[in-house]
Amino acid sequence: MIIGGEYTFSPAILVKRSKGYIDSLVTDFQTGYHLNLTFGGYYSLLAIIDELKSKFDNDSVILLPSYICPSILNPFKIRGINYKFYKVDDNLYIDLDYLISILDKRVKAVFFIDYFGASQLDRIQPVINILKLRQISIIQDVVQCLKINKENLFGDYIFNSFRKFFPFEGSLLLSKDKLNIDFGKTKNKYIVYKRIGQLIRFIHIRYNLFSSKQFLSLFKKAENHYYSSVIMRMPKFNIRQLNKYDIELMADRQKYYFNQLFNAFSDKVPLLLHENNFIPLGFVIKIERRDEIRRRLFEQNIFPPIHWRLSIEIDKNLFSKSFQLSSVILTIPLIGMTNIKYSYVFENLNKVIKNESIS
Repeated sequence: MIIGGEYTFSPAILVKRSKGYIDSLVTDFQTGYHLNLTFGGYYSLLAIIDELKSKFDNDSVILLPSYICPSILNPFKIRGINYKFYKVDDNLYIDLDYLISILDKRVKAVFFIDYFGASQLDRIQPVINILKLRQISIIQDVVQCLKINKENLFGDYIFNSFRKFFPFEGSLLLSKDKLNIDFGKTKNKYIVYKRIGQLIRFIHIRYNLFSSKQFLSLFKKAENHYYSSVIMRMPKFNIRQLNKYDIELMADRQKYYFNQLFNAFSDKVPLLLHENNFIPLGFVIKIERRDEIRRRLFEQNIFPPIHWRLSIEIDKNLFSKSFQLSSVILTIPLIGMTNIKYSYVFENLNKVIKNESIS
């Protein structure tokens, strides 16, 4: 049994009928937003930065959360944008007082993340009001949200990433104003390496053929070809395949198995994720001996990712709570969970947390 790791897909999906997932998203957000479909969250962020850059001068700054994936910094570096960090604590809450204290005249935009699918809109509404009053642009990252809830949207620019939940790349980019995006050609080398790797991993899981080294090397090659300074459009093939997923069923399962694990391990879950009004990316815990526990879970073919190891650019002393969280956080995968897989995950997670041996 294998839990987590890179998403695969059965070739059978190619002949499945559409359930209209992407089509319904486009319909839902046509009113109130301008909509684009890019190759991924990285490319949506490039498009947002290109739009904002025309309004910036050399001293302009974007504020980013101190708890952030290092790869999110890449588009800002590529486009030569200055950024500073604001504080996020070890329960994923934004330090609102600190954020307000660094809002000077150089700040032209603020970047917010809906961590693991959970919104902080109610808490940060006073800050949003200040930003709007000062005409500071708001970027909202909903990459970790399986479902995009209109009621939780507050950004001038909003983007997700389908590859966080599915084996196909793409990103929905919403904006209050129309964006003039100069799209380039799709990255064929990335797609070739990725699809072959996914197929080999599918065969490996289903039939126990091939070695993990074979598909892992292909995934690494694919990732090396993913990033570019040219913005890519979401391929029509990906749209057709994503249309075939039952998003409501996926959301119900994510929430159900999250709640099952939460009932057993709630004391280890960051406080932001204690609220029961979101669809979780995975089951997130804070745990001492994190790397040892992760290694032991790997030995049982359970592959929990770390969201995230922070960039060395972030000051460890000033943002100590973010670094504390980064040292203990672990995400138990929930995509594709079944009752049998859940029992296996629960048993092994319970043992490693109690420091028992796994047979």
